[in-house]
Amino acid sequence: MKDMDTISTLRREDIEQLSGGRISSIVEIGGETVRLISSARRKKTISAKMHDGMIELSVPLRMRDADIVRSGTALISKLKSRQRQTPRSDSELYSRAEHLARVWLGSEVMPTSVVWSDRQTTLWGSCTVATGAIRISTMLHGMPQWVIDGVLVHELAHLKYTDHGQEFRDFAARYPRMSEANAFLDGVSFAQHRGEGKTFPDEYD
Repeated sequence: MKDMDTISTLRREDIEQLSGGRISSIVEIGGETVRLISSARRKKTISAKMHDGMIELSVPLRMRDADIVRSGTALISKLKSRQRQTPRSDSELYSRAEHLARVWLGSEVMPTSVVWSDRQTTLWGSCTVATGAIRISTMLHGMPQWVIDGVLVHELAHLKYTDHGQEFRDFAARYPRMSEANAFLDGVSFAQHRGEGKTFPDEYD
């Protein structure tokens, strides 16, 4: 594994100047998409919290990227561990979908509603194009956030392309971990189909 000290630059996207001399950007740390708030007023400490369905990491403006990754990874892990104890609410899921639509799909699509569904036992997610409503299986609870994000982006992409053709696949693939998320879910389905007990979905709508 590449040593974190060798990481010199985080790839920053959606850079925005905020009040108080703060700078907001979107970065990826440990496979997690994070909103990074860099502040000149903050000298040494960093903090992490959930905001609008996304992890927000506040850091000193001049902190080295390697230090951000090192300290941020630990804080993100603790935050996600606390979150796994209680499933996300529908409002948090909707906020997450809105964020993904902005960051990866250029706001070309936007859902009217996004909710958890315990009736989604044969599909990871489904979308009603006519109404813009998206339903996500509660069987995704406890899975990595980047996997849930992959399902959300898949369903968001259906708001523009109803089938699974090449244009749909290219659009959904703007999310950089889509192939990895699909492979993860394929592995979950394969393992559960071979064993006993609860059977997981094996496809999307």
